[in-house]
Amino acid sequence: MSLTPEQLNDVDDLILDVLADGRATQTLVQQCLAADGDDFSRQYLNMRMKRLAEHDHIENLFDTGVYELVDDPR
Repeated sequence: MSLTPEQLNDVDDLILDVLADGRATQTLVQQCLAADGDDFSRQYLNMRMKRLAEHDHIENLFDTGVYELVDDPR
């Protein structure tokens, strides 16, 4: 089941923005956000990315830790 835009928080939007530019690991997502002044813990980003993956918006490719955008719910 897809998430609606109202079910997304600001961090979800930031993650989707990074992945809209191409594939990335969680570490790269964290570094991109930190470069923009947004500092989130690895655990929190992991939780948000898992949620997006559970709803088929992003995919962990072959369980390698490399994520790509599948369906942007915004």
